[in-house]
Amino acid sequence: MLGGSQAEHQISLARRGRRFPFRRHPERDQCMRVPHRSLGWPRWLDLHIIHNRCENGANVPVIDLHAHAIVPDALSEMAASHPDWGPVLVEDDGRKYLQYPGRERLGPLPDSIFDPELRLAAMQQQRVDMQVIAIPPPNFHYHIGGRAGVDFARIQNDHLVALCDSRPDRFHAFGTLPLQDIDASLREIERIESFRLIRGVQIGTNINDMEMDDPAMDAVWAHLEARDLPVWFHPDQRSIAGADRLSQYYLQNFVGLPLESTIAATRLIFGGVMQRFPNLRFGFVHGGGFAPYQVGRFDHGWSVRPEPKEHLEDTRPSEYYKRFFIDSLTHDPVSLELLGKRMGWDHVVVGSDYPFDMASTDPVGGIESIEMTDAEREAVFSGNAQHFLRPLSTG
Repeated sequence: MLGGSQAEHQISLARRGRRFPFRRHPERDQCMRVPHRSLGWPRWLDLHIIHNRCENGANVPVIDLHAHAIVPDALSEMAASHPDWGPVLVEDDGRKYLQYPGRERLGPLPDSIFDPELRLAAMQQQRVDMQVIAIPPPNFHYHIGGRAGVDFARIQNDHLVALCDSRPDRFHAFGTLPLQDIDASLREIERIESFRLIRGVQIGTNINDMEMDDPAMDAVWAHLEARDLPVWFHPDQRSIAGADRLSQYYLQNFVGLPLESTIAATRLIFGGVMQRFPNLRFGFVHGGGFAPYQVGRFDHGWSVRPEPKEHLEDTRPSEYYKRFFIDSLTHDPVSLELLGKRMGWDHVVVGSDYPFDMASTDPVGGIESIEMTDAEREAVFSGNAQHFLRPLSTG
């Protein structure tokens, strides 16, 4: 074991996405190097992962930060506790959908969003060792006020934790918050802090049209920062800017979701949130939306216009943008390469969007197709995720 200040130094290096110290695994000495447990890694030393790493030549486990699950027991409990608001699983022409009272349904849904065994089989095929699982964004239920919205967040968190507890070597989670009620959100943050396998929270890019730099959110940011729980943003195409112009051709997804992430990221920067909460980590799905490719425009506008300087008098927007973590889901190697050049590979993480039709079916292969150093690739596969996520306890 590492001792004293040496251990702290190695943990610091690991969380900054640098190459980890490894020790040889006695059974497969020539195939695999195993991250030292003192860095807070879980016990991933089963034969599946040994085989997976030997087959694919990687030196670290692959962690997918963008994956979704629906726990059937959570749906049942939500419907039983608040039948007027709970989503219901329905079948239409042999395909499954989640029907929300008064809202557009979600689907068609693959069986793998419900079934952990199908999920594990897909992870094996995709060469993914761990998923950090989150609910699909329509299940945020921000539009539901009162007790129901608060209960739905608690119920889903409890069932996500139960799913992770069933396979803690393969599944960890992002919790959800009832952000339509700030006080209830603070209480839920305090509650889920005790769940070791909740590594952060996933939230939407606006809360019933409330933007991310709204002063009401400062209490949430402060609570999360104090508990080292990072924020993973995922837009909901039922709550997007310009929805009336994006109703055809599935543009609400193709354009609306990246646009929402761009708005949220720029609000965090120009609204001074990142300045006020320097130790809170923020991440975005879908390759960061459009923002990674417009940072130069933000800097230029900041240098020539007075409006962007309201909260950023001395620091260029790009300096704050470098702090974001962005997933690799760009669907295009040229875009992914540009993302790495913009962010630095130390702030890019694996993201698949499993198991939806807009997911990448080969997230590892997409990263392998890009020219980068072995150390950079290992950081994208694992090290950057460990830097972003709340550390696991080592006890």
